[in-house]
Amino acid sequence: MRPELKIALVGAGFIGRSHALAIHAVNKVFPACPLTAVAHVVAEADDARARAAAAALGFDHAAGRWEEAVDMADAVIVAVPSFMHFPIASRTIAQGKPLLCEKPVGLSAAEATRLAQAAAQAGSVHAVGFTYVRLPLVRQARAILDSGRLGRVLHVRGRHFEDYLSDPDAPHGWRLSAETAGRYGALGDLGYHILAILRFLCGPVVELTGLSRTMHPRRPDGAGGTKPVDNEDYAAALLAFESGAVGVVETSRIAIGRKMEVSFEIVCERGTIAFDAERMNELRLYEAGQPAEIQGFRTILANPAHPDYAGFLPAPGHQLGFNDLKTIELLGFLRAVAEGRCAAPDLADAMRISRLCDAILDSSQAGSRIATPETYERPAA
Repeated sequence: MRPELKIALVGAGFIGRSHALAIHAVNKVFPACPLTAVAHVVAEADDARARAAAAALGFDHAAGRWEEAVDMADAVIVAVPSFMHFPIASRTIAQGKPLLCEKPVGLSAAEATRLAQAAAQAGSVHAVGFTYVRLPLVRQARAILDSGRLGRVLHVRGRHFEDYLSDPDAPHGWRLSAETAGRYGALGDLGYHILAILRFLCGPVVELTGLSRTMHPRRPDGAGGTKPVDNEDYAAALLAFESGAVGVVETSRIAIGRKMEVSFEIVCERGTIAFDAERMNELRLYEAGQPAEIQGFRTILANPAHPDYAGFLPAPGHQLGFNDLKTIELLGFLRAVAEGRCAAPDLADAMRISRLCDAILDSSQAGSRIATPETYERPAA
């Protein structure tokens, strides 16, 4: 019999539901998983909502206070807005319980740093919901780069574009307020993902120059007026990596027509790798040296030879989806818990990415280049 891990899910919205589906699926999809995930308790804003969530998502218990849920569980998944990350994660770490927290891990780099330091001191197990890093074909891209067949990386391009705020009349919400989302807008919601992928593929960032803009500075407040938007709609940066590679990263929440363009292109000495998560089961590869009559990009379809794909499907090209990625994410977390280690990307990675985001915004404001941005600390006010 596998040991059971009783999980508390804090938050039952869009992302929380995906985590709940993963809890129920992970042992069926991956029967060799070393722990049995138990949907033990779900927490919501009040008792009634918690009971409804527990019934809908198949949890044994409901909690109208997140503190109660943390105290009841063996491990905690945090799937609530940014302003709640720090207190929930802090309580989980203080109790020595494994933590899987959605990004951006708090309202600021300062909060992310405090959590990473507390977890390191406690020796706790932790992971962060950088879902797209765990995509089978992103990990296959890393394997191709690590093989050396394409030579060294020369330059890269990364984007995370979505259009959920492309309408200037879209209403104000928690993601647009510094009190609930923090300083980061598109960067905190989307940019974290592509920065995590670029670091995974290309290594640490050692220098950057940033640019950010809020294109729609006010939004309807639902009461006939408007409210100011506290963070950016678009951000970009020129990057230099420790490896010597250079590149550009962009993120936008107003890119009309783009639903989930998490894309990258990695140009190497002897080839190029390209990917777009709107077609997340396809990886494009160009290798130099082919006969001219057949030279060009070829498409690699996701298949059972790629990491974790075979648990879902025995046949190539049959398509994984977002909820499947959350199941893969949970598998990695459960393996880490069983082995007493962290599951990268973890709180330390989130801390470094938060510092990159601060550096991008401060560079944009000052019109300056920032060295060693992964250790960057904002000047005191």
